Amino acid sequence: MILEHPLKTSIGLIVALALLVGCVPGEARADFDLTPNAKIKKAYVDTQWGQVHYRYTTGPKNAPVLVMLHQTSSDSQMFEKVMARLGKYYSRIIAPDFPGYGETFPIDENKGIPFYADVFMESLDNLGVKQFHLVGHHTGGFIALDMKVRYPKRIKTLNIVGVLYGTEEEKAPIRKICTEQNNLTIPVADGSHLLRGWKQLEQYGAANTSVEHHQREAMVHLKAWKGGALAFTAALDYDFISNFDKVEGPLMIMSSKTDVLYPYFEPAKKARPDAETAIVEGWDYEFDVDPDGCAKAIHGFIQKHK
Repeated sequence: MILEHPLKTSIGLIVALALLVGCVPGEARADFDLTPNAKIKKAYVDTQWGQVHYRYTTGPKNAPVLVMLHQTSSDSQMFEKVMARLGKYYSRIIAPDFPGYGETFPIDENKGIPFYADVFMESLDNLGVKQFHLVGHHTGGFIALDMKVRYPKRIKTLNIVGVLYGTEEEKAPIRKICTEQNNLTIPVADGSHLLRGWKQLEQYGAANTSVEHHQREAMVHLKAWKGGALAFTAALDYDFISNFDKVEGPLMIMSSKTDVLYPYFEPAKKARPDAETAIVEGWDYEFDVDPDGCAKAIHGFIQKHK
């Protein structure tokens, strides 16, 4: 008979239980029904600046609210696959279009990340949302971070997909990409900006998705040529590091290894060892390419911090 050391046996049981319930420190795991059967609707909400367009689902009345903020230059449509999978678990999932994107009111000047945060907080106030869980992708992550820092009691959990944790020098490659994108999609009479906009998205992985997805993103990208440029500038000017370092409460960061912001993922993990992490697939289009992986990570994290 071989006798196991009691400590070794205990550790083994703890690890086994952790794997079963999805509680391995630093990594989100979950198993639940991901059938995409939630109906997605569209609506507008009034704010002092104009109307905000949003997509939403409805579920159990007493369930929590989940808010999802998209990347530049997409719109709330990018969340539809995940919303369809998770709608059954939330009283509402709300995904607004940014000012200057989709069908939300336009803007003509850089107002900074706090402006977007204020727009969305007023939108949620007018929708009767008191507390909520928050997910932000790329630029949406900057806005989500600002919302959590400034309104900590309103936001139960924060999940940032694609972190830009870097100094000005370390952010230089991203600033270069964004500046080029801003210039390439300015409308010109011969329509050459249309093809440039299409090709611009290839560096974010759009060419590795379906042609239909590439076309959808290109149309949104070109429509938001002004709003996208303003949002990029606002994000790059935002002090992400100091706010990320000080934000309190349950925190998660996610990325695909082919995301343009993945080089900043490990520095963010080191800065915040308390944050849970998840790696999904999909270049810069994680929510479209890997909706199951994104849904599992997001909902698994929230389930731990109801």
